[in-house]
Amino acid sequence: MRAIELEATVEQHRIRVPETIQDGTHLRVLLLMEDSPTKSAVDGDDLKRRLAGLTEGLSDEDMNRARDFGRNDPQWDT
Repeated sequence: MRAIELEATVEQHRIRVPETIQDGTHLRVLLLMEDSPTKSAVDGDDLKRRLAGLTEGLSDEDMNRARDFGRNDPQWDT
């Protein structure tokens, strides 16, 4: 028995196999699925939720930005 790995997206309850697999070939299939999308993920709110969660566990010190003084005063050749 040989094994191949492929990633596919279900469309109309079907997945496509590579063209190299001939009709009539006996297959044993193991499906590994991502967690089911939540309603908020479908609505596009998933990104907001993930970004909001980035600050969990950080202290105020972690959240302070370094002061940016920009460039030094220009030096002119004299």
